[in-house]
Amino acid sequence: MIEECDYCGSQVICVSTKEFYGRDYGGHVWKCTGCDAYVGTHKGSKVPLGTLANKELRKLRNQAHALFDPYWRKGHMSRHNAYRKLSEFMNLPKSETHIGMFDEYKCRKVIDGFTEFMGKGEAQ
Repeated sequence: MIEECDYCGSQVICVSTKEFYGRDYGGHVWKCTGCDAYVGTHKGSKVPLGTLANKELRKLRNQAHALFDPYWRKGHMSRHNAYRKLSEFMNLPKSETHIGMFDEYKCRKVIDGFTEFMGKGEAQ
C-alpha cells in the first residue's frame, strides 16, 4: 500500500506488531527502511491508520488526539458531530478529516484552535 517514504524516499515495508514492538497487538506497522517514519494499521489488517509520520508528526498527532478524542468519548457530543465540527473548522471534506492523515500544520491548527472549534467553555 505504501511503497516509498515521503520523508527520505526509501522503501516502506509492512511488518507485524510483534516484529516492530516485540509484542503482538494484532496489527501491522508500515515502516520506512531508511528513517524513523512509520504508521500503524487497523487491527487485523494491513490498511494504514493514516500516513507515515516521523517523530515530530507522531508527537503532534498524539497531542491532537489527546485533546479531541476525550471530547466525544466522554459524551460532550457524538463522535459524528465532533468530526463534523472538526471538518468545518479545518475546511476539509469529512473524508479527509482524520488526524492520522494530518500533516504538522494541520495538527497544530487542531491543537491551537481546539477551544475555538469545539466551542468556548465546552472543551474540558
